[in-house]
Amino acid sequence: MIQSTHLAIDLGAESGRALLGTFNGEVLDIIEIHRFQTGILNLSGGRHWNIYRFYEEILFAIGKARQISKNPLTTIGIDTWGVDYAIVNEDGFISGLPFSYRDNRTINTVEAVSRIVDLRRIYDLTGVQILPFNTLFQLFAAKNGSPNTLAKGSSLLFIPDILNYFLTGIKTTEFTFATTSQLFNPMKMTWENELLALAGIESTDMQQIVQPCTIIGRLNKTSTNQNSFAETLVIAPATHDTASSIAAIPATGSDWAYISTGTWALVGVETKKPIINDLTFRYNITNEGGIEGFRLLKNMMGLWLLQGCRKVWDENKYTYEMLMLMAKEAPQFSYYINPDHTSFFNPPDMPEAIMNYCRVTGQQPPNNKAAMIRGILECLALKTRVILEQISEATSVQINKIYITGGGINNMLLCKFIADATGLPVIPTFVESTAMGNLLGQLIACSKIKNLDEGRALLRKHMDTLVYFPENNDVWNTAFEKFKEITNKEFSQ
Repeated sequence: MIQSTHLAIDLGAESGRALLGTFNGEVLDIIEIHRFQTGILNLSGGRHWNIYRFYEEILFAIGKARQISKNPLTTIGIDTWGVDYAIVNEDGFISGLPFSYRDNRTINTVEAVSRIVDLRRIYDLTGVQILPFNTLFQLFAAKNGSPNTLAKGSSLLFIPDILNYFLTGIKTTEFTFATTSQLFNPMKMTWENELLALAGIESTDMQQIVQPCTIIGRLNKTSTNQNSFAETLVIAPATHDTASSIAAIPATGSDWAYISTGTWALVGVETKKPIINDLTFRYNITNEGGIEGFRLLKNMMGLWLLQGCRKVWDENKYTYEMLMLMAKEAPQFSYYINPDHTSFFNPPDMPEAIMNYCRVTGQQPPNNKAAMIRGILECLALKTRVILEQISEATSVQINKIYITGGGINNMLLCKFIADATGLPVIPTFVESTAMGNLLGQLIACSKIKNLDEGRALLRKHMDTLVYFPENNDVWNTAFEKFKEITNKEFSQ
């Protein structure tokens, strides 16, 4: 097989990276060639994404790939976080910078929508957990006051769609991303007109849904000004980052769960079809698309809590490595929080939000940074157990091991805590699993590999043998009961 070169662009809420993959038919060699900050742009009282800067960073990465590689760039694929969208007017320009899902415009939107339509109806149509930042609720908020709304002749494009449009001039939406929007019906496998009407948009505003691992088109010359990219294909891998991340788990069988870690932690299992029932609704479990089949999962707040603490404490002074060493020596189970409480969504001062949660729930707040960080990690592990028990109950799936992907695999303390809390072995995979899954999608699209099973077998060659085995079951079981007792005391701020 002739060697091929593929560029994966993976945009996260905190940073973006470009990985160059070279495939010779048997081995996929991967190197990082570019990394940059993404981050939210605060502008005119709103929180936005500077999509134009992202595009410039992508063009820089494409140029760098050409400099590094001895071969022409075969394909490029982009994945990003879910739900957020951009609007392109009839002249082909963006109507204002896209809002971030952390913008405050969706506060109280779920309650407002529930007065119009039963939330169970929305869940039954989409199989997506009810979250205020889902695209449906963002559009409802836009219809009722935000300036970034759809005018006649406009198109709604999600974040990866708009970047692909910049690169090719072609408008599409890829299946895995569509499933995050709460506008897609997974039983009909198309946009749900009832919810489009609720959001105040027409079906003609939406794009054709393409399957993951689809060729969108050729990289246009206006993007690169170089003829050397004339044959480069732009691919829709799994454009939702979690779908790409899970695609890169080199597992076999069906008795495993996954945790995709980053700003968010996504805990779930793979399924052939969406599962929508009373228990999945009660537990607010979501169905999202994968490269093959679906992923039944639940979002929980992830490393965002650590990021928030470091931001207040001085990120340069307190590195993640330093904080983990401090936390390792701190007393265990000094306090309990629900990581998904609304007070932690976007507070101006994360440590203060944590201490206030403790005060309101009758606990002694942590008295130093080490105790605060250890408590965050312990509670993330305990919340993981809650979610896995809910998924098992709702599906009767027997989970015997956990694969963990993303930045959290470098946090050895968190991995160990998850094993101890759940009583299951935890197997770390890859820090850059999302970009690696993106590359697998590109290889499938251009017929370099046949399917996901072949891609996962390819990645098993890169796996370490490290496994975190559970210990201290009695101690963690006692802590789990205390965690449930305290976090069931709901309150608002």
